[in-house]
Amino acid sequence: MRASPATIGLGVTMTIGYGTLYYSFSVLAPEIAREFGWGQSFVFGVFSFGLLAGAIAAPILGRLVDRFGARLVLCLGSVTASVALALFAVMQNAWQFAVITLVAEFIALAVQYDAGFAALAQTHGREARAHITLVTLIAGFASTVYWPLLQWLLTWMDWRDVYLVLAAMNLLIALPIHCALPRARGAAEPVSRLGEPSAEVNPDGERKRRMVLMATAFAAGGFVVSAVGATLLVLMRDLGYATTLATLAGSLIGPSQVTARLIEYSRRNLFSPTMTAIIAALALALGLFVLAGALIQPFAAFAIAFAVFYGAGQGLTSIVRGVLPLHYFGAAGYGRTMGTLASTRIVASAIAPVSVIWLNETVGPSAALGALAGMACLAVLATLALTRR
Repeated sequence: MRASPATIGLGVTMTIGYGTLYYSFSVLAPEIAREFGWGQSFVFGVFSFGLLAGAIAAPILGRLVDRFGARLVLCLGSVTASVALALFAVMQNAWQFAVITLVAEFIALAVQYDAGFAALAQTHGREARAHITLVTLIAGFASTVYWPLLQWLLTWMDWRDVYLVLAAMNLLIALPIHCALPRARGAAEPVSRLGEPSAEVNPDGERKRRMVLMATAFAAGGFVVSAVGATLLVLMRDLGYATTLATLAGSLIGPSQVTARLIEYSRRNLFSPTMTAIIAALALALGLFVLAGALIQPFAAFAIAFAVFYGAGQGLTSIVRGVLPLHYFGAAGYGRTMGTLASTRIVASAIAPVSVIWLNETVGPSAALGALAGMACLAVLATLALTRR
């Protein structure tokens, strides 16, 4: 597949969407808390509630995508994201911060993967797999780009001005790209090229079973990814790893994630979407079980192997989120399907960090790792049940 300008452009806008509305918070929130004298628990608590607001937004945005097209939703998302980010720059008190954060996270899905994958499904139908992989490959560098960029900007300006820069990125870069995306084509054919019947010919009971299993797999995987992303350094420290080694392991997750996506993109016909989903779930689980070896002795090999397996699983999981619903249910109604699946995943992702940290503090790292491994196993079992035929 030749990379189309529209797909590359969408990868750029997804990078902006995650960089400005998600990764920016961990850099700018401490600056906000310091200026107003707020505790960081309050600031990040508000952010967690904001993520839960996304669970409410997901099905709403999904229906809007199906009715009006993903391009319009992406364009409106860029405008509202820029407004919300600009409002951060002029806020004056805690309730304004809370309201703006909730609004920003409510509309975040309109400029992130769910809407982006829907745009690709509406444009390319069941051939969207390679395009989805390429978008995740580009957007996988969001944290790599935005964390150092934000730190550099803070050396030149205060956090209010940084938010204005982020608002401008959505308005002046992402919005024109979204406006230039091709219009959605007609509904996809009722039977896929892989021989898997789509939603139009699936009995209601079979579709419901698949939706429940897919939602379970995505929610369990989302729990693991969210918790590890927020608590990894704390867990590894309590497992006995030095900060330098824990940081090294964390930094290896990104390259492993990108490597897995590169292999998927270059060899995308090697495995079916269902096999890719199984590999992704198994890689996440295997990484956590390897890290559990540190409960006996915190060898460096356990930390490195964890980063490689877990990073590969996390990299493939983002692709599976877009490809698996398309494989089983087709492009017709894709937005609504993605919205429904996203709701449970977002709720699980929002409660994961606080749950794992609570277990780590009250029981110990063994309980925290046990919870993560248990959720990873649940994702494996749900994926195997979904794909057993």
